[in-house]
Amino acid sequence: MENRRRKRIWIIAAAVVAIAAAGAGIWYIVSGRNSGSAVYVMPVSSVSQFGSGSSARYSGVVEPQETVEFRKDSSKTVRETYVQEGDTVKAGDRLFSYDMDSVKLQISQKELDIRREQASITSNNELIAITEDSLERQRLRNQNLQTEYRIKALRNELNSLEASLGNTDVICPVDGTVKSVSDGTEGSDVYITVMKAGDFVVKGKISELNIAQFPQGTPVTVRSRIDDRTWQGTVSRIDTGQTAQDENGGYYIGGQESDKGSRYYFYVELQDSTGLFLGQHVIMEPAGARTGLWLFGDYIVGAGGSDPYVWAENNGRIRKKHLVLGEYAEDTGSWQVLEGLTVSDWIAYPDGTISDGMKTTTEYSYEEEGTWTDDGGEGFAEFIPEPEEVPEEDWSAEDEGAGE
Repeated sequence: MENRRRKRIWIIAAAVVAIAAAGAGIWYIVSGRNSGSAVYVMPVSSVSQFGSGSSARYSGVVEPQETVEFRKDSSKTVRETYVQEGDTVKAGDRLFSYDMDSVKLQISQKELDIRREQASITSNNELIAITEDSLERQRLRNQNLQTEYRIKALRNELNSLEASLGNTDVICPVDGTVKSVSDGTEGSDVYITVMKAGDFVVKGKISELNIAQFPQGTPVTVRSRIDDRTWQGTVSRIDTGQTAQDENGGYYIGGQESDKGSRYYFYVELQDSTGLFLGQHVIMEPAGARTGLWLFGDYIVGAGGSDPYVWAENNGRIRKKHLVLGEYAEDTGSWQVLEGLTVSDWIAYPDGTISDGMKTTTEYSYEEEGTWTDDGGEGFAEFIPEPEEVPEEDWSAEDEGAGE
């Protein structure tokens, strides 16, 4: 009887252990699913073509229709400057004035120099009259010819100075805004720059290799970088007489920045500039390009089927986000997204390991030897490889027109 009772106790204890082990296993599986490797998500803006399709795109900056430059006369001293950067000016307003006292001193000095040169000629003529040496007479005559040439140059300078006495004030000929007032450190003789009032233009840069594809008169769509607003315009001028400088931004071909060939400024006149402001950075592309949000097909599960979706972040978890698709662009492998997704969403690449409810992250480990770090801004990421991972091949684009 005692043995039978002990056997029953051992059976019950074993059952308890088994149940506990099973429970631990289930908890491990569930907790492993919820706390395992997080799914890397990235902004839609980094894997989409928003309103661009496969057309060439160029960055641009909003500027006034015309900029007027006022150069300082190096022979004069500025007495007073009446404007400063940001001031609004009208045609006829004074910008700055010269100190005419310094000009008057220069005039007196030129007159003195002329009288000195004339006295030299008179003295030489007296020597020529009394000397019997023919070579000396010829030397004095040649000296007088040189002196007469210097007197002529001095008289021209004197006339210019006397004419400038009436130009004490420098007057602005247009309505506009003062863009800059030089402090003398730029190494340029441009003292004041005024932006003419009126409608805006957009200035961009284009490669000499692509001018023929973007000629004067080309209709252009200008797109905001911060929302979906657009403006229409036309290429009004391409300044091939001056190579564009490498200041802010670059030009883009198929969405990619390029540095092949010389670059030149081109200007787009707008039909209506309402909503734009000076200095605003925009995107330009030939009119008629695709509109809306276009997403690369590799990120869409079931694209072309009855229920396409993407894996999207929602409150720190990955969830299915169902889409309504439009056209398919074979040249870029992209689908037009009509509903269900915006550029502010974050999505994951459907690699087959994602399941609903997994945690998300914006930091992606690459074989634990480098790290993709994403700050969430502008949809760009930076990859930091280990030194031995840097390829020796030349990865520069072979084709100027390569797409994104």
